[in-house]
Amino acid sequence: DAAAFPELVASYRAQVHGYLVRAGMPPSDRDDLFQDVFLKVHRASSESPPTGPVAPWLFAIVVNTVRSHFRKARVRSIVALDADASEAAPAETAPPDREVETARRVAWMEAQIARLPLEQREALLLCAVEGMEMRDAAEAIGAPIDTVKTRLRRARLALAEARARLSLREEREESR
Repeated sequence: DAAAFPELVASYRAQVHGYLVRAGMPPSDRDDLFQDVFLKVHRASSESPPTGPVAPWLFAIVVNTVRSHFRKARVRSIVALDADASEAAPAETAPPDREVETARRVAWMEAQIARLPLEQREALLLCAVEGMEMRDAAEAIGAPIDTVKTRLRRARLALAEARARLSLREEREESR
C-alpha cells in the first residue's frame, strides 16, 4: 500500500537511524544510507511484501545495506561515534560534572561497541539496543538463532572485559 509507506518510514525512522549510528556509520554516509534503506524497503515491499512481522524484514534490509556499504568501502576499522548521536542522555537536568561523566561513559561505550567485529555488533545492536526478539534478529541477520546467541554472548563478554580493564585503570589512577 503506497499510502502506508510514509507511516512505515515514520514508525522506523529513529530505529533505523540509531542502528546506522551504532553500527559505526560515518556521519557523512548516514543520510545516504538511510535513504538507500528506505528506497530498498519501498522496492521490496512492492515486489515481495513481508508475510510476517515487519521489523525483522526491514532490519534484514538495513543489516544487508550496512554490510554492503562496509564491503564496498573495504572499511575494517570503524571510527568512534559522535557523542551527540547518543540517546542515553540523562532525562533530568543533572549537575554539569555528572553530565560530563555521563557523556564520557556513553562515548566510551559506543567506542567499545564500534570496536566489536561486525557480526557481534549486529547481534548486540538488534537484540540489546533495538530490543528485538532473538528469532527476529536471527531472521534480520540471516543466521541461525544459536549463532545470534553466540555472537550476542561474545559481544557482551567483550564489553564486560573492556569495562573491567577500564575499572582497573581507573583504580590505579586513583591510587596514585
